[in-house]
Amino acid sequence: MTLLKPVASARVVDVVRERLRGAILSGELAPGSRLSVPELARQLEVSRSPVREAVLLLVGEGLAVEHSRRGVEVINLTLADLLELYELRANMDSLAARLAATRMSSTDLTALRGVLDAQGAAAIGDWRGFRELDARFHQIIVQTSGNRRLARHAELLSREMRLAGPLHINESWHLKRSHEEHREIERALRQRDGPAAEVAMHAHLTRVAETVAARHRR
Repeated sequence: MTLLKPVASARVVDVVRERLRGAILSGELAPGSRLSVPELARQLEVSRSPVREAVLLLVGEGLAVEHSRRGVEVINLTLADLLELYELRANMDSLAARLAATRMSSTDLTALRGVLDAQGAAAIGDWRGFRELDARFHQIIVQTSGNRRLARHAELLSREMRLAGPLHINESWHLKRSHEEHREIERALRQRDGPAAEVAMHAHLTRVAETVAARHRR
């Protein structure tokens, strides 16, 4: 089922942006794809104005990039781009972990444990499932930090990182180690130890970034 289907909505710009964002994150619009306003307007059966506005909003989200001659394209992340994103995420998510340690409810902790249980099984041969659970793990922590602005920026960062699929490492040894590190973070959160959760989160994401960098710089 294609995400680029005709739009029928009173809030056309919002719907177009959601459709395009979904197509980008799902890979239907691949990295480097040109976001031609006339062509997208034709496919979505809307006027060019809301499409143009939606495309520029996606540029603001970091999912697309505007070139002076080629127009707007879906962003094609390089290794340097991904490492910059990891630097930001290591600091943002570690802050979220410190805050969440004293703000998470018992229900939140139960949900986090459930995600980790499922992730442990996915680490053996199901890297796509692991990635989805990884995103959910970090999302729960960020959302329960109690800082809405942090959560908003972290969501934008997470979306952009999803576009670096080919640069991520999907071998079982790496997924298992990440899962073990997630367990360490979860233990600190369960103990309501904010500083320990912060340190564990920062160490985890820094280690992942260093592993990715080492793999692609060989």
